[in-house]
Amino acid sequence: MSDTLLVINLLSLGDWWGAYLESKRIGSDYYMAKSLILKGDTSEAIILLSEDTTCKAKRLRLSLVLSKFLMESAYDILKDSTCFTEDDKTLTDAYFLNFNEDDPLSDSLRKRLPKLLNPSTALILNIIPGLGMVYSGKPWNGIKTVLANIIGIGGIVYSIKKKHYVDAGIWYFFWENRFYFGSFQNTLEYVWEENRRRLRPYFEYIRMRIEKGGLYVRDR
Repeated sequence: MSDTLLVINLLSLGDWWGAYLESKRIGSDYYMAKSLILKGDTSEAIILLSEDTTCKAKRLRLSLVLSKFLMESAYDILKDSTCFTEDDKTLTDAYFLNFNEDDPLSDSLRKRLPKLLNPSTALILNIIPGLGMVYSGKPWNGIKTVLANIIGIGGIVYSIKKKHYVDAGIWYFFWENRFYFGSFQNTLEYVWEENRRRLRPYFEYIRMRIEKGGLYVRDR
């Protein structure tokens, strides 16, 4: 088994440390970076790849820079015309959701975008507390929020009827403030979380195409 194949096998087995040591032994910055990626240390991998002048290393570095949404760094890497083409620039533009409708590749990437949730719609729905959470894909959290608000409103109404106005104020400020007004912030967080989940395959597809380079053909 060749040294490179050994590293590849170690990576496929999830043994990042063994792959890293073997990569270091054979002097491959590219596979050392791959090992660090498996470990989850993409920042160190980016630094390591900056020392490798091969096109495959530059492509992997661009893919990692994109994963961190470092726009300026990504376009700096693309200036190397020996390793990157106009298609790579189009892919990078699409990663940052910039599309050129006159370009077939850009248009095909735009069509890959998933349907995203609208934060404004979620906030409007959440006027009825919990409904915005249901919209964002968290029905159980929405139900709990509805119940919490019903309890809070019940406590306020009961305290007012008993003329316990201080208690009513406590119910309002410490209960409703948390479960009503706080539910708007939670709703926004759930929408962003769900949109990130939906976008993940789209981003992974673009990074894969950039990393593989010529192994992928232009979309039709």
